[in-house]
Amino acid sequence: MNRKQMEQLACLIEEEKNNLYRYACYRLGDEAEAEDVLQEMFLALCGKEHLINNVENLRNYLYRTLTNQCGMNLRQRKKEPEKMKMEDWSQLQVQDTEPQNFEQEFLLIDHLLSTIPMEQSEVIRLHIHGERTFTDIASILDIPLSTAKARYHYGIEKLRNGLRMNKLIQ
Repeated sequence: MNRKQMEQLACLIEEEKNNLYRYACYRLGDEAEAEDVLQEMFLALCGKEHLINNVENLRNYLYRTLTNQCGMNLRQRKKEPEKMKMEDWSQLQVQDTEPQNFEQEFLLIDHLLSTIPMEQSEVIRLHIHGERTFTDIASILDIPLSTAKARYHYGIEKLRNGLRMNKLIQ
């Protein structure tokens, strides 16, 4: 990678660092682990100049790489995340929906997102925590735009219905 490309990549990473970090935190549930994964991703990108030179949308490539890095990290843990079933929502109290810190917020969001299919939760995470557009998400996940929009819509509806059924929202 030549100097100009490195500068472009560095500028893009600087622009996106907060969104990348937030996405990694909410994907992994651990701030230190998110920092490690981001560092691994940046180092890996520096060694892939032949690939980066041919990338049409470097921003989407960053998110695709981060999504893959987070997935690898979760698989390496060899610990399957605990899934919450819709019927388990009755255990939640209204005060549980008002987290006081990142850990509580992550646990709440993670529990809620674990009740819907992974394909839907990944689109929701990228859209909300990564602040990606549906066009970007479609590119990142290599799916049609209509599928990205549908996964988001159906996932949000399932979450909303679950919260309403358990009187956690009106």
